[in-house]
Amino acid sequence: MGGKRRKPSSSNRRGMVAIALIVMVLLAGLLVQSQKLSRQNRQYEARKSELQQQISDEELRAGEIENLNDYVTSKEYIEKVAREKLGLVYEDEILFQAEN
Repeated sequence: MGGKRRKPSSSNRRGMVAIALIVMVLLAGLLVQSQKLSRQNRQYEARKSELQQQISDEELRAGEIENLNDYVTSKEYIEKVAREKLGLVYEDEILFQAEN
């Protein structure tokens, strides 16, 4: 059992070096791809937060439009427009105009 150890042949050594080089190239490729994906992920996260801000702004705007719609359909607004733009008054209302 105490036999002689054989030296690895040069073809085995070349094969192991080739495999090590291939593994290193693959690891380098993975590292580059990982960096690209990380950068792209940061860009997407920034875009996502920007879009979420736009959504909240539009929701506020929709609320303002809803409030304006409620006001425009109210009796108070209709009377205001009828008086100011159309010059209408109630039947029993008397208007006084200043003389120039």
